[in-house]
Amino acid sequence: MKHSFEVKLAAVNHYLAGHAGIISTAKLFQLSHTSLSHWINLFLLHGPRALDCRHRRSYSPEDKLCVVLYALGHSESLPRVAARFNIPSHNTVKNWIKGYRKSGNEAFIRRRKEKSMTRSDDTHENEANMTPEEMKNELRYLRAENAYLKAMQEHLLEKKRQELEKKRKSSGA
Repeated sequence: MKHSFEVKLAAVNHYLAGHAGIISTAKLFQLSHTSLSHWINLFLLHGPRALDCRHRRSYSPEDKLCVVLYALGHSESLPRVAARFNIPSHNTVKNWIKGYRKSGNEAFIRRRKEKSMTRSDDTHENEANMTPEEMKNELRYLRAENAYLKAMQEHLLEKKRQELEKKRKSSGA
C-alpha cells in the first residue's frame, strides 16, 4: 500500500519526537513497522525529501552495480542498504542482486534488443572495431568497476581506522 508523503513525514516525526516506539507509532498510523523503520532511516540519512516518492526514479548501471557490490560486501540488511542509497524499496535492491548473481555486470549494462558486449583480455585490438554503443557500454562498465573499487577502498580504510581506534582505546584504558 502506498502512503502519502504527509503520512510518512507525520509518522517519522511522531516517532523521532519520542511520543512512542516504532511498533506503537506504526499501529497508530496503520503502517507496518518495517516500512516505518525504513522511512526513519531514509529521513535520517537523506532528509524529508527522501520520503517523497511521487516520481519514478531511474538508476544508471553504475549506480546499480555500486549498490549491489556494497550490499554483497557489507553485513547490512537490504532495507538499510536501500536507505543508505536513498532507494525507496529494499525489493529493488533484492532484484538487482538476483540479476547480478544470474548475469553479473551484464545485468545492468544490457538493454532491450541490445546484444551483450563480450569482454576480451585483448581490448586494445578490439577498441578499433568497437561501435559507439559498445564504447558507451565499456565506459559504463569501467565506471561501475571504478565506483566499486572506490567503495571497497573506503570500506577497508574505515575498517582499518576503527581497528586502530579500538586498539588505541584498549591500550590507553
